Amino acid sequence: MRQEYASLIENSTFTTVTETNGKAVGCKWVYKPKHKPDGSVRYKARLVVKGYEQVEGIDFDETYAPVGKLTTLRYLLSFAAQNGWNIDHLDVVTAFLNPEINTEMYMRLPDGIEWLETSPGNSTETPKCQFLRLNKALYGLRQAPKLWHDEISGFLLSLGLYRSEADDNLCIRSVGILILLYVDDILGLYANESSDKAIDTKNRVMQQYKMSNLGPAKKFLGLNRSTSRRQYHP
Repeated sequence: MRQEYASLIENSTFTTVTETNGKAVGCKWVYKPKHKPDGSVRYKARLVVKGYEQVEGIDFDETYAPVGKLTTLRYLLSFAAQNGWNIDHLDVVTAFLNPEINTEMYMRLPDGIEWLETSPGNSTETPKCQFLRLNKALYGLRQAPKLWHDEISGFLLSLGLYRSEADDNLCIRSVGILILLYVDDILGLYANESSDKAIDTKNRVMQQYKMSNLGPAKKFLGLNRSTSRRQYHP
């Protein structure tokens, strides 16, 4: 919980307020084990908005966010194996905390952080905050996936990549570099002769967003890499 809360503060996810201009949605802590490619397990906590309390037309409008197609992934893995391309895996840390929300949203205080005050360090007479005004797309918001997709795809296009007509989540940079997006997971595929441009693209993305560089892809969307046959299997 402390690590998650630190990420929320680092990303300026919310502002403490004593009152709202309307309704405030609830939130809760969600605890989940995360299995790593090496077989180890990491236990993490995430603060999630109760999105089912949001009202369409007031709290959000569009929510649709495309993800990479499974057929695209299968084709790319096959293409990379046949042509000896490299496949790197990046994982965006707290991806939804990057884009700013496009509407005025308030959230009730979560359990465990009742110590927040409107003006930290002031006298004990300073009223404790009653609500949080959301600045970033906290997990659970109905519009969060769309806001993140617009954010990351827009940044990639600004680097000179362009979208494939077959898949909105497949971005291409010149010849020899392909990037596939699946929410907060990114696969970078590139030929050996394009390694310098691929490294440059990766570095620029990692400078823009906080990421875990997982190196050569070993596990992606439930597919595990077989190192002996350079293939992936369920």
